[in-house]
Amino acid sequence: MSLSAKKIVKGFLDSDVFVNLQEFENYLHKDLKMHWHASSGYREFSFEDYRRLCQSTAASYESMRTDVTHIISDKKEVAARFTVYVRTNENPREEVPVGYFISIFKIQDDKIIEVHQSSHPSQD
Repeated sequence: MSLSAKKIVKGFLDSDVFVNLQEFENYLHKDLKMHWHASSGYREFSFEDYRRLCQSTAASYESMRTDVTHIISDKKEVAARFTVYVRTNENPREEVPVGYFISIFKIQDDKIIEVHQSSHPSQD
């Protein structure tokens, strides 16, 4: 029985995938395509590109979590608005927001196969 798209995305956002790459393949499809509009410009990531980005993130942060404020699903697509918080290796006692995100996730084979994402950095 397949999971609902909303449960898959919520599980992904609640996971430690950004600092624990062992969870990476549990949520992301091998044919992942990520389209990311950030303050630094537009970038596209494949599965391997995104894994490398997460590896570099994992090296800098002790922990990373998301605070989801909105999540809406329609069959195999899910839209979510969330804030990402981190604890750095240099200062693990203080959690700080690093960015605000709005993402649309497309699900295939119970994994995230496509993401359209817009983000901007926190001012804190």
